[in-house]
Amino acid sequence: MSAPCYHPFPNTHWSLVRRAGKPTSEARRAAMTTLLTRYEPALKSYLRIVRRLGDESDDILQAFVADSLLEREMLRHANEGRGKFRTFLLTCLNHFVASWYRTAKAKSTASLGGTLATDEPTPSAQIEAIWARTLIQDVITAMREHCLTEKRNDIWTVFEGRMLAEFFENQPPISYETLAAQLGLRSPTQAANLLVTAKRLYARMLRVAVNEYEHDEANIEAEIADLQNTLAAG
Repeated sequence: MSAPCYHPFPNTHWSLVRRAGKPTSEARRAAMTTLLTRYEPALKSYLRIVRRLGDESDDILQAFVADSLLEREMLRHANEGRGKFRTFLLTCLNHFVASWYRTAKAKSTASLGGTLATDEPTPSAQIEAIWARTLIQDVITAMREHCLTEKRNDIWTVFEGRMLAEFFENQPPISYETLAAQLGLRSPTQAANLLVTAKRLYARMLRVAVNEYEHDEANIEAEIADLQNTLAAG
């Protein structure tokens, strides 16, 4: 049997969250349906992969949706000014999981694969790391396609040899001398200058990706800093 596939959390559209959190109405029901369609795969993979729950994860998720999202109208308390929606959602889910297992009188943390939540759980750092890696990988893929389209294989080759080799493959970076010879450049300095260009392109594309779900300038800077800290911690 193949390992379960991780589904990253989707980009947050706060207007949708606000509609789903309003008092009962036709618009609320439609927004809630859309929200659940988008977030259920990520929540399910979180329970199975990060929390390492078994077949009971489906029952827990269904109960969480029915109890917390629908009956208790949890989304009324979601606030854009208080932080990321996925953090809010995971905090509530972790509380629910802890309550679920307390009610079921779980005898040991073994029933949760060693990850039983405490009375005041915090969202797992693992999910933030997965989110960060997924987003960064999307940016890197987009950057590679951009370089190929613009016929700037030189930029991609230097970026891949200097940055990706070290930070994502745990390999020593390729020397500027080797890259210069590989690309037919006049000197290693030209290869170093290409890396500066590559870093600028990467930073610009990362900013575009973050801007898809964070529209405030200050939030964009904070999110990029969070991504960097998360990857460094991982």
